[in-house]
Amino acid sequence: MELMFYGVRGSYPTSRKDQIAYGGNTTCFHFRSKAGQDLVMDAGSGIRKLGHRMMGREFGKGEGHLPIIIGHTHWDHIMGLPFFHPMYIDGNEFTFVSAGQTDQGIRDILSGQYRDLHFPVALELIPAKVEFEDFAPGDKFELNGFHISSIQLNHQGITVGYRIEADGGSAVIFTDTARITEVRLGDGMGGPDPDAAHAARFTAGLREFCADADVVVHDSHFFEHEMVGRYHWGHSTIEDAIDLCKASRVKNLFLFHHAPEHWDIQVDAKLALARDLSRRESFNIFAAAEGWKLDVAAETNYWLEATS
Repeated sequence: MELMFYGVRGSYPTSRKDQIAYGGNTTCFHFRSKAGQDLVMDAGSGIRKLGHRMMGREFGKGEGHLPIIIGHTHWDHIMGLPFFHPMYIDGNEFTFVSAGQTDQGIRDILSGQYRDLHFPVALELIPAKVEFEDFAPGDKFELNGFHISSIQLNHQGITVGYRIEADGGSAVIFTDTARITEVRLGDGMGGPDPDAAHAARFTAGLREFCADADVVVHDSHFFEHEMVGRYHWGHSTIEDAIDLCKASRVKNLFLFHHAPEHWDIQVDAKLALARDLSRRESFNIFAAAEGWKLDVAAETNYWLEATS
């Protein structure tokens, strides 16, 4: 199973000379199995470039089928969808799968982007066939040969982390999640005040979910000193990601959701600090970069390859 990063920036897309190394597009992941089946997670601004690449395949002929799972529906995770070229090709089929938000399914949420106040083409007028499926956090399901597990994260509204498995490999994606010992966020979390017993149960659930994963992609938006007064923003630090991976026996950690204010040298510093803090641990640490492709189940540490 291959995993390709098409957007790793958090909150909003950026375009700066000092952010070229890691990229400025927001969240989008592309999985491809050895059988040639596709799965996409999130439709941030990075999905536009993915769409252009897919146009050189069966999607350019109106013969493509693609499931797209959504972690949560904040703008940085869905804003690229109206500019995803394959959806404007008759014959293509897309299925959006999401936990949505409380009392509102994914169809209604995504349709809002296509209202004439925001975009000139209504969702109902898009030539491709578009379907929607809702689920509850904690559900497990199969899509295009990928086995997918879900878990609710500590972030505003309904935010879901995924464990995606195929071809003997496993990748966990936690795009947005806050430190549970400081604040409880999200519907059904019982917050916002922290609660030690709840935090222990929640943390144990995350560790079990990530257990023995080949790859964990984890929100590491903030440096530790930047977290002060911002615990309620819904994001994590490298320390949070490292603690989880240590307890879960993962093989590779990818720091992700780089702050839009951080330039390349700051992300480099974050990576260097993370490697120093985990120098006695057995897992590898990388800073996710737009354009990287990796073999999730590879045995060697040298499997990073740029897609462009």
